[in-house]
Amino acid sequence: MRAHISRSILAVTGVVIGIAAVVIVVAVAEGARAEISRQINSLGSNLLLVQPGAQVAGGVRQPAGTVLSLTTADALAIAREVPDIVIAAPFVGEEKTTISGDLNWSTLVAGVTPKFFEARGWRVADGQLLNDDHVASAAKVVVIGRTVARELFKGSDPLGRFVRIERSSYLVIGVLAEKGQDFTGRDQDDVMFIPLSSAKIFTIGRSQVNPEAVHTILVKTESAQSMQAAETAIARVLRLRHKIVGRKADDFRIQNLIQVAQTSDRAYRQFTSLVSTLAGISLLVGGIGVMNIMLVSVTERINEIGVRLAFGARPQDIRRQFLLEAVLLCTIGGLLGLIVGYVCARAIPSALGWPIEFNGQMALIAIACSSLVGVVFGLLPAERAARSDPAALLRSGL
Repeated sequence: MRAHISRSILAVTGVVIGIAAVVIVVAVAEGARAEISRQINSLGSNLLLVQPGAQVAGGVRQPAGTVLSLTTADALAIAREVPDIVIAAPFVGEEKTTISGDLNWSTLVAGVTPKFFEARGWRVADGQLLNDDHVASAAKVVVIGRTVARELFKGSDPLGRFVRIERSSYLVIGVLAEKGQDFTGRDQDDVMFIPLSSAKIFTIGRSQVNPEAVHTILVKTESAQSMQAAETAIARVLRLRHKIVGRKADDFRIQNLIQVAQTSDRAYRQFTSLVSTLAGISLLVGGIGVMNIMLVSVTERINEIGVRLAFGARPQDIRRQFLLEAVLLCTIGGLLGLIVGYVCARAIPSALGWPIEFNGQMALIAIACSSLVGVVFGLLPAERAARSDPAALLRSGL
């Protein structure tokens, strides 16, 4: 190998490229999987989203929520009548331009009850969350997300400051712990929470149509196993309350947030499998290159093989020698590919903002794959060298 360094480099180049491609794909895939898992956890566990139905105008179905068919009474009925329900939290929300001093920021303003934070598993980083007294008195207080705090207060402490929403001013009493993006890419920290009663009276502007209407009911079940049964029971309760009979279409829809996120995860896994297959093909091409170089090496080393066989070496010794050389070449290529893949996986995805994640198991798999390539594609050259006739080899080499 040292005597023919150029040939050795050519032999391992394909393996280096193949292993590097595999490492990059696996690192990005593991990073994406970890990110999706974090996003699923950030949503809260065992959550169902009950939303109003869609209005049909001129034969065209409008977006969900165009019919305000859900009310706070529906939320109370769900919590009371559906087994295994821990929380049923009503919610209203709209995009609003908010103002603090000479700064303004457009964000989601949501009217909620204290149960909403419990359902989402949302904690406060500074100050306090909304409580029942705030809702009962329609207090003009607000809890803000990290993004809003950064944009409206530019690093200063927002607690005790006022934020203007529409024509009302709200006192900031808390800043939420960071959540990050959800699986749809939306910034969960770009939000303001005010009491549900305050939102209906002062901000959201739905009270003139239906004072009890809400945009969403967030439902938390006791366990993941009970979510399917709870979904069926919620539909039954709402159909009864809304006097929907027979085959008449529901004026609401129920979403399982975890299933939605897992669907995105499955789609990404399929894409990752496709890209991994392409990376595997490049590794296969690298193995074929090693085999070709080793076959050439067998022809060039006729004298060496013949002399070894003439001095008592057994065919299995020759086979073992060439097989070991192939495995060694591919293992070296695997180590170099691991280094190249690590550097590229650090540089390229980081520049593009992709999440990446490495682990020791990935390195072991990469080395094992390269060694396996050496075994598989080194068998033919090794077998050809082992089956050679010493006398014929020596004559042809003289």
